[in-house]
Parts: sequence; structure tokens; C-alpha cells
Amino acid sequence: MQLPIEKATENVFLRQALDALVAHQSLGQCSIFLSDGTRLTCAVGAGADTFGDDSFRQPEIVSSMAFAVDEGIMGLAFQTNQIQYCRNCKLDPRFKPFDRRALFHGDGSLLSMPLVSGDQTLGVLNVSHHQPEFFETWHQHFLMLFATTLGRLLHLHRLTHQLGDQVAVRTHALEQALDDSEKLRNRYQQLSIKDELTGLYNRRYFFTEGESMLSRAIRYESAWSLLLIDVDHFKRVNDTWGHAVGDQVLRHIADILLKAARAGDLVARLGGEEFVLALPNTAGEGLEQMAGRIRQQIAESGFQVGDQLIELTVSIGMTSLNERRSSELLTLLERLYHEADCAMYQCKLSGRNRLLLYSPDMESAELSGATN
Repeated sequence: MQLPIEKATENVFLRQALDALVAHQSLGQCSIFLSDGTRLTCAVGAGADTFGDDSFRQPEIVSSMAFAVDEGIMGLAFQTNQIQYCRNCKLDPRFKPFDRRALFHGDGSLLSMPLVSGDQTLGVLNVSHHQPEFFETWHQHFLMLFATTLGRLLHLHRLTHQLGDQVAVRTHALEQALDDSEKLRNRYQQLSIKDELTGLYNRRYFFTEGESMLSRAIRYESAWSLLLIDVDHFKRVNDTWGHAVGDQVLRHIADILLKAARAGDLVARLGGEEFVLALPNTAGEGLEQMAGRIRQQIAESGFQVGDQLIELTVSIGMTSLNERRSSELLTLLERLYHEADCAMYQCKLSGRNRLLLYSPDMESAELSGATN
């Protein structure tokens, strides 16, 4: 990709830079506000539901897209030359909304990064998303790098046009920033949702995606169930064979769970030797059949270490969504997890290597004697 430094107008140059940013990243609205010394005025915008080119032909809209250099989040970024993160624009008193509802009005989160070249601040790059608390650390690092690179290129673009020199400017730095951001995004995304040892989804992802799965089940009045799977006597495996073999055992069980899962099921490792399966459109006999197959496959497979076979068993707690329940999604998901946990520990108390469906009387069971 090359940006048109020499022949394009400043707005065309900036729009292509934003288009490149949007093409490489899953972001919401993006905009660039430039300074005339006293005000920050919107030059270009891109992204989902963003104002189009026609907006800039209407003076009343253009005037609504301007702020004093000391106003709002972007004014703070411009004044301090530091990235500013508005985590929830509705609650942050620093945020100053647009006058027109057609533009971003404060629903969600906002990052503002100064466009700097040398000791000169040229404007601000804004990236907004409709979801509060959306942006993570890697977003901030990458977007600050992008803004810094773009600020230098914008300064060079102005120098080129002001001096009339025909300068062929390569944009290797910006390309490299985009390539590095893609690698960084993939890396952080994997770290944020995947368990490093087994490659399964992690606890954080389970509770995030589980809410979405529950929401769909409630909306369409469909069945939804959980299996909580705990490896029996796993501490004995680590104590006898060492943690390296214990890690291999966990990966072995993760592979079995992935093969047993169907399209649409969610398999995650919650920590230690505890795994969970979220099963949409599953309850009753189908739930018990799924749990039974998993228990049997793990018991029959074992794990070979040299010429010796480690016998493996699991305890599986089961629970299903009751359509009559009504509460916040996270509260409901945590309750279902608690029910599956009670059933799983009842399996431990009853001798392990079994599966049980949650019932309310398990709440009062004495669990203090349950061990791995």
C-alpha cells in the first residue's frame, strides 16, 4: 500500500490513511480533527455508521464538528500530546458530545491520539466504539504508533505541497506499523481468549461468550446446558509423574473434548484440571448421552508414558437452563456454573468417575471431603 503524498489533496491523503486503518482493524468510527491554532475541526471520517462525504458540503454540519483546542477528550489529547481513553463516554465528565445526533454522541468508548510531528501538534486521531470499555492495551499501543507515523507523514505532505517539491515518499513505516499491528492483534487476541497450555478457550472467554449463548437460548426459547468436567486424582498424576506429564495429560483430555464437541458447542479450560462444555440445543437425555460418551472415552483412552499406562477418569457435573428463570445474563451464567460445580463435587463424594445432574438438595451437601 502507498499513500498519495505528492499528488493528492490533504483530505484524500487522510481519508486513504483512515481507510487503510479500518481495513486492517475491527474498529468502530474513526475520524481526524485538524488544528487551525484555536479550533479542532473534523477533516475526514471512516468506519461503521460514520458521516459521509455529503456531510462536508453542509455548513451547519461542518460547524458542529469543531471544538476549541482545550475542549473535551480530544482537546485534552491535543493539549497534553498524550493518548486519552474515555472508557464510558456517558459517564466521563471530560467527554463533550457533538451537537448533532447523526454523529457519535457518547454511546460507548473513545480513544484520542495526538498527531505530532517534531514539536508541532497537527491534530487528533479519534477512534470510537459503541461498547463501553471496548479498547484494550494493544489497541492503545497500536493506535498511538499509527497516529505518530501518520503525524509525520501529514507534516511531510504539507511540506511537499508548500514547497512544491515532487517528493516520492514511501510509506514503509506505515505499512510496517499495519503489519506489526496485525501480528500484535493476533497475538493479544489469542492470549486474551485462549488457554496457552491446551489451546482451548479460557475462563474469560467462556464467561463472555457464554452470556451471548445464553441470550440466544433465552430469545429463541431453546435448550442450553453445561458440563463441568474435573479430572479425578490429578494431583496424584503430578506428584507421581511430574508436571510436564501432567500438562500432557491435560492436553490429551482437551483433544478428547474438542473431538466430542459439535459445531456450536463451546469448550473451555477454566483452570487447573477443570474444563467446561456449553451445549446449545441440548438437555435431558441428549445431555446425559454427551456426558456419558466423554466420561467413557477418557476412561478407555488413558495416557501412555513409556511402557506404562496412566488410568484417567473424570467427574462430570451437569445442569440445564430453566426457561422460567429470569435474571441478568452474567448472574444466570454464574448460577448455572455453580449448579454444575455442585453436581461435580457430589460426583467426587460419591466415588468419582461418574456424572450427575444438578438437583437443589446438592446445595446443602457437605463438600469438605472432596479432593482431586
